[in-house]
Amino acid sequence: MAYDELAEAPPYAEPATDAPAYASYADFDNLTGFSRKAGFQLSALQISDVEQFRQWRASLNRYEVGGGKTVVSTVVSLMRPEVTTTIVTVPPILLRPWVRWLTLVSERVLSYEGDPRERAKLHKLMAGSRWIVCSHDIFRRDFPTLVQQLNGRDIEIIVDEAQFLKNAASVLFKKVLALAATEYVQLLTGTPTSKPLDCYSYIKIKSPNLYRSLTHFESLHVGKRDFYQRPVEWINLEELAQNFGIQSIRRTKEELHGYNNPPLYPDCTYNLSRPHMQLYEKLVDEQLLMLDNGTKIDATSAQRLYHASQQIVVNFDHFSGDPNNRSASYDLLDSVIEQTECNNKGKSKLIVWTHYKRTSRAVWQYLLGLGIKTVAAYSEVKSQDSFDMFMEDEDTRILVGQT
Repeated sequence: MAYDELAEAPPYAEPATDAPAYASYADFDNLTGFSRKAGFQLSALQISDVEQFRQWRASLNRYEVGGGKTVVSTVVSLMRPEVTTTIVTVPPILLRPWVRWLTLVSERVLSYEGDPRERAKLHKLMAGSRWIVCSHDIFRRDFPTLVQQLNGRDIEIIVDEAQFLKNAASVLFKKVLALAATEYVQLLTGTPTSKPLDCYSYIKIKSPNLYRSLTHFESLHVGKRDFYQRPVEWINLEELAQNFGIQSIRRTKEELHGYNNPPLYPDCTYNLSRPHMQLYEKLVDEQLLMLDNGTKIDATSAQRLYHASQQIVVNFDHFSGDPNNRSASYDLLDSVIEQTECNNKGKSKLIVWTHYKRTSRAVWQYLLGLGIKTVAAYSEVKSQDSFDMFMEDEDTRILVGQT
């Protein structure tokens, strides 16, 4: 079961230490029924990669978006009998999808979130959890607590969207590196590296002996610096590429699954921030009080209430009167843009479906503010012109359209 709100949940027993050692993925699948629980079969290449990742204490999975990084990393961790707890640290917007997925294929999944008081109630459940899912920020903040509660256990850490730790000065990198010295680590990212310096953090975690420090890395690969001592020329790039490729696998979606596959429609559930949710509930209550006598909701009033409340989800800034208030919906949009690389020519374009004029307008303006050439198709614009530009102009990367 997934236990998200556990103020009164019973403590769980210590995890078993006599888990079976699986000779192969086929053995694992037969004994656990993983494919049946997941509802699909892994591809031949995914199975081959699972067997390979399982041999590495630290690894980097660089599958393209849609390749199955989440599934493969889950199987790798489940196939390690010595691992009693796996910590999965993710951007906040991916917390709910990870918990839903893990609950489908495993047991004792702890969604570690909330304010400090709420998280404190979950500490007693950590030792009995097979999976602990938390945001990058909470992982950084509560790192001492996680280490203390899991002391003496064999743990693994999965870092989803691992590009967030590529800055060697970041707290996230330092905490993951500290665990990598003794524990299993799987780094997951479909985001390509944009400059040679980005490679250092990944290499240091999965192959710590290749470079003693960032200074050592730069002494081998920086050829020239500018007046401010920033690298402007890089050398020995073939050696760097070879080191980056150690204990790392990169595959395209077509390699893994072939071409012309039926589309997938995965849900991505997420939570609104607490102030946003409080505003939502307040405004809905106010709408209810506006109904005749406040007692009976007929079909017309129910429809009006539904449409009014739906617009609050994305338009937190408008309904709160504070332009600085940002809906978590935009975090999801940012994540999709980064994962799909839709703003790069040669990659797939992106369509964002919306339902209300206010939402369409707000999302369109937001994307334009990111510097991405975006067109819109809804009642306030010339939709046909937008469709034509989206289909024919390679520079136009995103369409915001009302369904």
